Amino acid sequence: MKPSSAQEPKQKAGEKGRRKPPPPWLLNTLTALVGILTLALGVGWLIRSWIVDMEIPYFAIPLVMCVPVIVAVAFRNFWD
Repeated sequence: MKPSSAQEPKQKAGEKGRRKPPPPWLLNTLTALVGILTLALGVGWLIRSWIVDMEIPYFAIPLVMCVPVIVAVAFRNFWD
């Protein structure tokens, strides 16, 4: 049985609830800012840990360099 014209959806089946993605320049800028902010937080934590604990957590240096990339890629994939 076919639905009446009053009950027909106005959008196509595949487009229901989808938003238009932001422009590429905005997405690139936001992704870079998220990566830089995460890197700054990691470096700040390393410096704070060095000053407060009087030792450098050498195991964390590779993490501080890798986590911003992972966070930026995850942020970027929200719109892909």
